[in-house]
Amino acid sequence: MNSLHSLYFPETTIYTTRQYPLFLLFAPLHLLRIAENTLNIHADGNQATDTFLQAELCHEHIPAPLGGDLDRFIRLLQDIKNRKDNYASQLSGLTLAAMSGTDSLSEDSEQQILSSILGQGQPVVKKKIGNNKQELLWQARLVLALGELLDREEEEIALQLASLQAEETELFQELAGDEDSPLGDSPAQELSLIRQNMNPPHAGNMDKRLRSWKRLYREGNVPSCDLLVTTEKDAGELLFESYEKQHQATALHLGQVTLPALVHTDSHEAVEAIRDFREFARKPLADFSRLISRLQESERLEKTIDFNSVFSEFIPGWETALENRFPAEEFGRIPAGFYSLADTSIPQLLGAENSGHSSKNVILALVDINSRYRG
Repeated sequence: MNSLHSLYFPETTIYTTRQYPLFLLFAPLHLLRIAENTLNIHADGNQATDTFLQAELCHEHIPAPLGGDLDRFIRLLQDIKNRKDNYASQLSGLTLAAMSGTDSLSEDSEQQILSSILGQGQPVVKKKIGNNKQELLWQARLVLALGELLDREEEEIALQLASLQAEETELFQELAGDEDSPLGDSPAQELSLIRQNMNPPHAGNMDKRLRSWKRLYREGNVPSCDLLVTTEKDAGELLFESYEKQHQATALHLGQVTLPALVHTDSHEAVEAIRDFREFARKPLADFSRLISRLQESERLEKTIDFNSVFSEFIPGWETALENRFPAEEFGRIPAGFYSLADTSIPQLLGAENSGHSSKNVILALVDINSRYRG
């Protein structure tokens, strides 16, 4: 069976059912977490994450644990989410400014808020935010936490809009004498309606989130992984740009496979469905593992790979297995594009020191969980 380990970025939790299909192909999935015991930070999202952790489909890594500062950090995030007073407003503004790259606050305001964050009695004199390691890590955690909080709020709004649209369509159908559900029996079609109401993260915000994630990555002793996986197109493109600057070369598009748009809406049921599928699809998963290993170790990737058939040995068996357990008509399909970044390693690409054995090429998978339903 597939024994590849995949590093997921820049998200730090499994917070939406749209992420569940990743585990069909990319388990075990490795996550960086912003802090220890973060159940109170993202609530439902971390409950889903914990479900996949317990099932050993997911592994977590906590760079530079907060230790005694954890309770204060959780209270800080609860303030951002729940309090309506000036402190929370200013703090949210500071983090948003960091995400957008704007300088909307004065240096004095930054120092006053930073002092509150770090528990200091007085502002740090003549020191701008982010000048030392502790400040940079706190800011990185805040940017990631707030970014994912905004993602959740965006999805909740999209869900409400989708429900209203479905109710409106159903009402018109009833008035017309049509008793069929506007979405039929397909949960993937309902998911598509949610996607239509969602706005992608702003590119500038994603740049800040990726920078923050990379900062955490460089602090942690993250084990070697075989693949990089992202569901954010902007995050993938930012890594491509970074690679081009480092190597004066472009990422190579290797090909594309598909995944179901949905596995299950309940995380526990999703785990069972994923386990069943991975047992059923042992052969194509083993083919996938061998394929990725071959691509990683290729000496001259651009000269030796036939891009028209790079996945030809894998795709037929994979598509057959998917159709058996997750028929496209019912569960839809989303694309997963694969790219190679030659002559580098994951640590080198992310700005960390490279230690131990590394492959010759980085393989990155970009899974478009925001694509619309396709049966």
